Amino acid sequence: MEITQRQDEAMPGANTPSRFARWARATTLTERAEFTLKSNTTQQDTSAAARKRLDAWRQQEPFGQADWWQRRLQSSGLTEAELLTLLEVPTEAPWTPPAEVPGWVQVLEHTYAEPSHAPVPWPERTEGPDRSAFLPLVEPLVSRAVTQLTAALKPMKHAAPGIDLEPSVVVSTMLDHLPQVLAPVLGRAMVVELHAAQLEGLLEGDTPEARFQDFTRRLRHPQVALDILERYPVLARCVVLRIAEWESNCLGLMKRLTRDAPLLWQRFNAGQSPGALVEARGGFSDPHRGGQGVFILRFESGLRIVYKPRSLGAEAGLQQLLTWLNARGATPTMKGAEALDRGEYGWMEYVDPAPCASAEEVRRFYERQGAYVALMHALDGTDLHFENLIAAGEHPVLVDVETLFHPLSGTRTLRDSEHAVEAPPVSVLRSGLLPQQFWGTRKKAGVDLSGLSARAGQLTPQAYLMTTERGTDRMRFERRPVELPGSNNLPRLEGETAPVLDYRDALADGFTRMYGLLLEHREALLAEDGPLAAFAHVPMRVLFRNTAVYGALLFESYHPHALTDGLERQRFFDHLWRVVVPAPDFAALVPLETEQLERGDLPYFTARADSKDLEAGSGQRLPDFFQETGMARVRRRLEGLSPEDQTRQRWVLERSLDVLLLSSQTVARPTYPFREHTQPGLRDALLAEARRAGERLLPLAFERRDEAHWLGLDAGDGGWRLGSPGPDVFQGRAGIALALGYLGDVTQDARFTRLARATLRTQARLLAEEPASVVGLGILNGWGGILYALTHLGVLWKDDALLDEAAGYVRRLRPLVEKDTVLDVGAGAAGCLLALLVLGEHRPSDTLWATVDACGRRLLETSTPQARGAAWLCEAAGNRYLAGMAHGAAGISLALLRLFARTGDTRLRDAAVAGMEYERGLYTPEERNWPDLRAGAKELAAAAEGTEHFLWAWCTGAPGIGLARLSGLPFVDDAAVREEIAIALDSTLARGFGRNHGLCHGDLGNADFLLEAAATLGDSKLQERTNAVAGGILRGISEHGYLFGLQGSTETPGMMVGLAGIAYGLARLAMPERLPSLLTVAPPRIVRGEGLGTPDGRPSSRNQELS
Repeated sequence: MEITQRQDEAMPGANTPSRFARWARATTLTERAEFTLKSNTTQQDTSAAARKRLDAWRQQEPFGQADWWQRRLQSSGLTEAELLTLLEVPTEAPWTPPAEVPGWVQVLEHTYAEPSHAPVPWPERTEGPDRSAFLPLVEPLVSRAVTQLTAALKPMKHAAPGIDLEPSVVVSTMLDHLPQVLAPVLGRAMVVELHAAQLEGLLEGDTPEARFQDFTRRLRHPQVALDILERYPVLARCVVLRIAEWESNCLGLMKRLTRDAPLLWQRFNAGQSPGALVEARGGFSDPHRGGQGVFILRFESGLRIVYKPRSLGAEAGLQQLLTWLNARGATPTMKGAEALDRGEYGWMEYVDPAPCASAEEVRRFYERQGAYVALMHALDGTDLHFENLIAAGEHPVLVDVETLFHPLSGTRTLRDSEHAVEAPPVSVLRSGLLPQQFWGTRKKAGVDLSGLSARAGQLTPQAYLMTTERGTDRMRFERRPVELPGSNNLPRLEGETAPVLDYRDALADGFTRMYGLLLEHREALLAEDGPLAAFAHVPMRVLFRNTAVYGALLFESYHPHALTDGLERQRFFDHLWRVVVPAPDFAALVPLETEQLERGDLPYFTARADSKDLEAGSGQRLPDFFQETGMARVRRRLEGLSPEDQTRQRWVLERSLDVLLLSSQTVARPTYPFREHTQPGLRDALLAEARRAGERLLPLAFERRDEAHWLGLDAGDGGWRLGSPGPDVFQGRAGIALALGYLGDVTQDARFTRLARATLRTQARLLAEEPASVVGLGILNGWGGILYALTHLGVLWKDDALLDEAAGYVRRLRPLVEKDTVLDVGAGAAGCLLALLVLGEHRPSDTLWATVDACGRRLLETSTPQARGAAWLCEAAGNRYLAGMAHGAAGISLALLRLFARTGDTRLRDAAVAGMEYERGLYTPEERNWPDLRAGAKELAAAAEGTEHFLWAWCTGAPGIGLARLSGLPFVDDAAVREEIAIALDSTLARGFGRNHGLCHGDLGNADFLLEAAATLGDSKLQERTNAVAGGILRGISEHGYLFGLQGSTETPGMMVGLAGIAYGLARLAMPERLPSLLTVAPPRIVRGEGLGTPDGRPSSRNQELS
């Protein structure tokens, strides 16, 4: 808002322009440029300090990339030389008083020139060092605003029928949230001043508390306050503007209340007057558009009404839609919050949280929540986190739905790019209602802010600045995680929260019923006079970044250094530009975001549901910013509803609850009573079951145009999550595509091949956009698996483009190899080496072989002598020297042996033998196994297996080590190796089955070891046992269904612990001559040209008999 000086106020020093020079450093880049260019005062010579500031600015990300520095300068209409001039500290005022002096400067000068001011009637809640410690610095400004507001309210005392406004009461309660507005601005600068005063011996008192009180007393002296404000001119400007906005917004609210009073009494109080206004509290929302926010008004009768300074057309439209759905059979009936839309603002009923009276009411609550999941999916709603939902008995009430009809931009939104979860664009996860983890890191769990969870007591992964030793002269800021409070979004029964996991069937049933209702009445919904029409002209909020990002950026901009000069604060806000590298279309938004942040607002953007234009909270409009309107997008969403999509979305809902379960308690991996079984027609039965597993995969794909997206569970950074899988083999797109590609070939079913190709197209696009998203090198996690899948499918489909794509990625790898600290087959240089050797048979190049050699060198130089043999330190596993195929010496030794076969370098063979010798020293005869030495393995093994330290799995334990020794027989074949293979076979047959059906640590992975051993050793009896094991696996699937490798047997589509791997493992048991052993990183077994399918997925004319 503009601050103007009253005509009857004389401005001190009006004829001395130099008096205002002290505030010139508070000017923004735009203001300073306007003055400089207008007055033609560009400097020929600039100081070293200015040049240093320019260099620091230019070196910020992303300004060193491409032409982003020039584009940044162009966004402000500046050249680099002009910016350099502006970076000189102003030595004179850029204004000619009195006409051009900004209102905030006039207010500042006048207020602190007054000899005294009226006491501020702070409410009692303001007391305490958190909220009130540094308020004396700005109390003259607050007093001035209070006096003016009180005077303006007096004529409104009885301005409308049935309303009674007592100005002193209203102003006092409105003051309640002002300290929380001012505290972030003042805090750190005042702590610096506190310590400076203490060091200079200016503080009196015998205790830290007394000296602190003396400091706050000093702040009441006008000259002391002015001196401090002069040192921090940006702070001075900010507090003047924040206080003026508070005054203006409070007055505006009261004017709207008096104007709308009759309508309010009619809508919310049965036409009766609620009596005097006794409370008007703010601070219930983030500040937008000039510091505006939500207020809750309380009247003498007890009536409470919520005021929102934005259109409530979305809330009103939702209420109409719910009424429409109830009339058409919504069960149970839905209830929304009553809303009165007044265009730029509106009024809502205050929804009181209330408990449920019975378990049946709780069940209906969650049925309604399931219905909201379906409805918000159809309306493309988002950001429905825990604060936007209130549990009012058996009714979940959405109290903020400003983000419906989210429009589609030309590229993914910035908010998507910053999310911990990147959900496919048509997933029910987008609403924010379903449990999800955000902001997790390797060391810290993420937080769940969803409408259906968001439990109290979660710690933020990020550390926030918090005060410590408050109220003393030792007060300081420290960064630490913040504990999130609980909310009123979950139902309560008999004093306890009733969690959704106890009512997951009710949630799913409610979703299914509402989805079916929308599908049944789709034509009526889409009709021109249907209920969607109410939303057409409503401005809907558009989220480009997570609000927490804006909030953190604004808070950090109040660092004392940034408060000394407006250009330093501007440079800090230029961190917003970092996201334009992955999303260049959003460069147009950054100046609009910056302008709002400079004013203390969190950036706010809207788009009418029927418009492609974007409007910023600061008033600017970007025409045709979106490719498609929100209304068109929702209409297309409704047209796409189908029974197939309903099944897919219900699967997502159920998996999100699995994430919540796995995140909140320890869940054991599955087991089942395994028995070997002679299966008649084994090969056909295995292929039939592989096809069924593949057909279970088909409806889980999110297909859009010629691409396929997936959702899967992953216990990655920050705990369990449900999101788009990565590019890898373990759980990601490479593994899914590889399994589908081979399944399409052996079944001659073009659906699998088509979906595999669609998945690879998604993969190629995402890797082109963000190659840095691939952080590993191994065969399971990283570039190795990507190359391996492309090589196999390129050979299988006779597709040179896929082989060329794989070869193109090789040039990225060498720098990663040379810095690798993981080293193993799963995610390190050993896995990369194995994949490169396979690719090298089809796309050899100097670059590839140089990278192969780099892998070998890296493994040699990191081999560390042990008491027996040598091993490799695995940083990702807690800095341990591990045994095993996926993470330990067995897999690394195999990679070295295969490179030895190519080069003949005996150092490679010697290092491999030393690795095997290290594992021999770890062998435990009592268990007939090798221990799992990963950090936390004892606890994991105990929970999963009932045996500490030992797993019988491909990744860790006897099956994987035996498979590694078996694969290395052509290079190292001695009695010790043969004995280890025999031990591993016996141990696997005895204890390796009856867990789950996955490849990584399940029955199909262990069966692959038996299959390879029978073939390699030419052992017909072992082949019979392998067939019996395969029959037992089939029987287990028939009796217990698919058991997945995640805790709780949670279904997921990936290769190593999910559906894709089950399909691949079953097909490989049926046709080992055609499907290679992924678990030994084997090359393709199909000579190019012999595939059953053509490159486009159509069956070939040659019909090969499968027996």
